[in-house]
Amino acid sequence: MKKALLNIHNRMISLYIIIVFFVLWQLIPYTGLVNPHFLPPLSKVIAETFKLSLGNIVLDIVHSLRRIIIGFFVATAVALPLGFVLAGALPKLGKLLNPLMMFLSQIPPFILFPVFVIIFGIGEGGILTVIFWSALWPILFNTIAGTQMVDPLLIKSARSMGSSQLTIFLKVILPGTLSSIMTGMRAAMTFCFMMLIGAETMGANSGLGWEINMSQRMAVIPRIYLVVMIVAIVGLAINYLFEWFERNTIIWREDAPSGPAD
Repeated sequence: MKKALLNIHNRMISLYIIIVFFVLWQLIPYTGLVNPHFLPPLSKVIAETFKLSLGNIVLDIVHSLRRIIIGFFVATAVALPLGFVLAGALPKLGKLLNPLMMFLSQIPPFILFPVFVIIFGIGEGGILTVIFWSALWPILFNTIAGTQMVDPLLIKSARSMGSSQLTIFLKVILPGTLSSIMTGMRAAMTFCFMMLIGAETMGANSGLGWEINMSQRMAVIPRIYLVVMIVAIVGLAINYLFEWFERNTIIWREDAPSGPAD
């Protein structure tokens, strides 16, 4: 019984830390250590939920998620086949283009936002392009790295058994690269979310970033903190969703039981 309670306690430590954080957030503004105008108590931040209305919050989340989903999946549709081709079918071309890809990937998407606005216009076009650019490189590089790490002996063995190119790809290459791809997709989604909020503050009329921008203009400080909390919660939910998908997709990653010692 004591051991079971200890296990529960160990699992709850992270929750304890979060609770302490929110309690301190509530109390510190009343101590005079900080200006409560710039760091309002947690109760005032939560009260903004009712002023903003749950419906508006849900709409902002939906608008932001829609932009992320579109940009992310377009980037995935481009990066995955391109990565497989450059690492598998045309490795020499991949080596030739690698310096250029490394150079382009170092350009922050937010710096390119004015260029995207000129090309695609203010609004959805520029925002979606920022998201696409943010997601493209992590997925592309992880796809290339994962493909290059596939054991060549497995491919040769499959060919010796008369497997077609499609079968080799589906049964050998894709399972071997899936873990690396998922890592790239998780990183890409994180980058997308960060860039989205910044892009929405400059070129949108809806979404969580737009809500932060409007709250700043109207000097509604508690609402800024509220939207920041919502952004963190949505980001965590997306991350846990990817973790769940990875656990249920890449089942072979589980450690094999060790056999008896010789």
